[in-house]
Amino acid sequence: MIVLRRLVGGAAALVACTALGAPAAGAAPAPSLRLGTLTLRPCGDGAAGRCGSLRRPLDPALPAGPGIAIGLRWLAAAYPQAGAAPLVAVEGGPGYPSTGSQVEYTGIYGPLLRTRNLLLVDNRGTGTSGLIGCRRLQGYTGVTSSAAFAKVVAGCAAQIDRRHPGAAHASGLFSTALAADDLAAVIRALAIGKVDLYGDSYGTWFSQSFMARHADLLHSVILDSAYPVRGLDPWYGSSGVTARTAMDAVCARDAACAAAAPGSAGDRIAQLLGDLRRGPLAGPTRDADGSRMQARVDVRALVDMVQDAGSDPVIYRELDASVRAALAGDRAPLLRLAAQSHTFDHGISPAGYFSDGLYMAVACADYPQLFSMRSTPAQRRRQFAARVPSAPAADFAPFSVGEWLSVSAYTQPYRPCLDWPAPAPHVPVVPAKAAPLPASIPVLVLGGDLDSLTPLSDAREFAPALGRTVRVVTLPNTVHVTSEGDTMLVAGAACARRIIRGFVRAPHRLASLDTACAAAIPPLHTPGAFPLRISSEPAATLSSGADPGLAARRAATVAAGALADATVRRFYSGVARGPGLRGGGFTTTGERVIRFRLRRVQFVGDAGVDGSATWTPATGVVAGDLTVRPASGPAVRVRLRWAQADAAAVARIGTATLTLPTP
Repeated sequence: MIVLRRLVGGAAALVACTALGAPAAGAAPAPSLRLGTLTLRPCGDGAAGRCGSLRRPLDPALPAGPGIAIGLRWLAAAYPQAGAAPLVAVEGGPGYPSTGSQVEYTGIYGPLLRTRNLLLVDNRGTGTSGLIGCRRLQGYTGVTSSAAFAKVVAGCAAQIDRRHPGAAHASGLFSTALAADDLAAVIRALAIGKVDLYGDSYGTWFSQSFMARHADLLHSVILDSAYPVRGLDPWYGSSGVTARTAMDAVCARDAACAAAAPGSAGDRIAQLLGDLRRGPLAGPTRDADGSRMQARVDVRALVDMVQDAGSDPVIYRELDASVRAALAGDRAPLLRLAAQSHTFDHGISPAGYFSDGLYMAVACADYPQLFSMRSTPAQRRRQFAARVPSAPAADFAPFSVGEWLSVSAYTQPYRPCLDWPAPAPHVPVVPAKAAPLPASIPVLVLGGDLDSLTPLSDAREFAPALGRTVRVVTLPNTVHVTSEGDTMLVAGAACARRIIRGFVRAPHRLASLDTACAAAIPPLHTPGAFPLRISSEPAATLSSGADPGLAARRAATVAAGALADATVRRFYSGVARGPGLRGGGFTTTGERVIRFRLRRVQFVGDAGVDGSATWTPATGVVAGDLTVRPASGPAVRVRLRWAQADAAAVARIGTATLTLPTP
């Protein structure tokens, strides 16, 4: 339920957005701006906006003690709307700086930014606000659910304490409540009045703290992919339940998967799990950029993939088909997915992009633990072990409790705080007697029904208690924070942004907010299966024209599978070349429209695919002119086109028009 998305490479922000760009070449530098008591100057990074900082005490109990500069970026509207509340967006993690997601937030708000100002403030410990950069922790590549990792985390706490010698227990002074007070102080210093607050993922946890502590500064609130502050389950059992049901839902809703594999995807994962308990699968594969690597799929890797799917729809797209292939003796798809998803979801990044130290500082200060943080490390371990037998085992099925607890500490922080220092007096995230927001401050809560990291089922339970005017909106077939546009689910992102913008324009009309687009979000498309041979591919269906024959109609499915597979690898790597599943490769050029050249790509083992294609990430439209060359039989030229919103792709072979499930 606690979420981290460690996206690496060039994959983020594929959805086109209305961003505030860099100044035109030769333009005069933007002048300084005085807002309230702060002077803001050009940011110096070439991007739009003016930057500044506000000095805050590291420890509020020691106002004359060590301080911390809270960094901010102000993006002024070109045509400010009189009386309109400024927009404030808060990033998740915890560990991502809000200023680092400027592209994503300008994409979410889009045309609203012509008339509305946007404020981004980095939480203490991130970005430009006293960045925590613990070198060993930031570069750790081992098992994060291990005792060794807990020692590295404790070492980071010691480093934080050494960095701030004038503050006792400095490692405990990067909590959510203190960061919320920092934001409130910035808003007051800028003298900008009440704001429209948006938070995503951990930003929703932060926003709940801000709502409880600074309601007087709020005009409206949006919680995107939310989880509760009050009553947060330290087992995060709802994540396991949602992951299991989401896997089944993805296959049942997709035509190709439902036809290839009726029944339960969860049952098939359980079958593979039984095999992995006897020994891991291992072998060579290629990363999404084509580099050679050894992959290993053991129980812990499978746990991570199942949980990571909540923010990584490529896993939802391919896991069931890969599991079926592995059960049939073909390891290639599963080894590839395990390797590539690990790179994408658990890669190492600079602290300025994501601070591992801040993530741990917040987790250890604020999140409920399965032990007492006021106990010694040895006592904590005994307390943890004593609680394991009472875990909600059914929530984690088909995994055992011990297997589920091996999940990455960056998705569920079960063990990393075992050696963190005992905290100083702690400021609660939400004061015990905090009142719900009044009816005059509406709250929109939205999330994806495939999000196992911050399950929507939890939001439906806790959201009504947040205020007197609250509405929860379900975004079907979407994952965690799809609105930011850094997944392939462009239709879901477009709908989420439409709903967010509609609410921001008229928060007082929350009850009548138009959410009709949610019903039209298409299912997440899958490859259906990963057959070894072209003869095992389902044939495309003839719609019109002369039937080119069964072999040619199967070739159409192979061509579509190879091209869709290439777009996914391009998304994962963000680089200019990548590998085919079983051989061959592709190169790409362009960004807004990505042009592909496929050369002997083997989606199945006995046929190569050559040709050219385009993919427009902002719309999900794919078009190609490909030639399938079977090991035996004539070559088949296939022209293809589909959009993500389409239930079926269209293929043309000669005079024939064919259809097949969108891959």
